[in-house]
Amino acid sequence: MDDQLSTKEMSWILGRSQGSVRDMIRDGELEAARIVSGFRIPKDEVLRVARQRVEAEAGRKLSDRQLETLIDEVIATNRAATGG
Repeated sequence: MDDQLSTKEMSWILGRSQGSVRDMIRDGELEAARIVSGFRIPKDEVLRVARQRVEAEAGRKLSDRQLETLIDEVIATNRAATGG
């Protein structure tokens, strides 16, 4: 998993649109750094939010390593499906 993710990658993890992710950033629900081309969400923030989603939806806890592997799989699957 990269040290920072884009709003597109974060949208794949959350199962929401990029606009929703930007709204979450604007509303203070997600920490992100503003860059010229958009936002970058730090790894710790991605893990925090992904952990909340997994625990709420699947009712199980994952280690950081398991969570990073799951995130990598989600990103790889979506990149393959969208061609980028």
